[in-house]
Amino acid sequence: MRRAGWGGAAMALLLAGSAAAQDTTWNRYTLEGLPGVHIRAETNLGCEGAGVSAESIRADAAAALEAAEVPVLTREEMLASPGLPELRVTFECGGGVAGVVGYSVSVRVQQATQMIRDTQITLSEAVTWWASEVGVAEAGGVAAVLKSLMEKKLGEFAEAFHEANVEG
Repeated sequence: MRRAGWGGAAMALLLAGSAAAQDTTWNRYTLEGLPGVHIRAETNLGCEGAGVSAESIRADAAAALEAAEVPVLTREEMLASPGLPELRVTFECGGGVAGVVGYSVSVRVQQATQMIRDTQITLSEAVTWWASEVGVAEAGGVAAVLKSLMEKKLGEFAEAFHEANVEG
């Protein structure tokens, strides 16, 4: 009797794992009044080896947000905005077996914050909204999978941003 090898297991894992998000009424409230977000993109060597660079992530994220009518701030505009609103898009990839690569895609809003109980305490960066997803993909298709998931997560952010900033 022949056992199923890693190839069969890998095929079963090609669907993304459960998604995680922090997208509640409270988190959307933290987006209210933002003039837009500055995009900062990060990746690791594993994703770079799959053909994805931080600059390509940033460019694709900017295009997706502009298409969704979310203002994209320059670094100077972000530094002049209260809270220093930054949208950080991070891809991480790890080595896999049988031709698959593990990955994570994270989209998070980071802002400078101040504690309510003690206003002398400020944080230069606090995550106020986030969404992420992990999974595995065939080695040859990692870049396309990552881009697709990033666009999905940016769509979730755009929806939250618009809901928080709707004129009522």
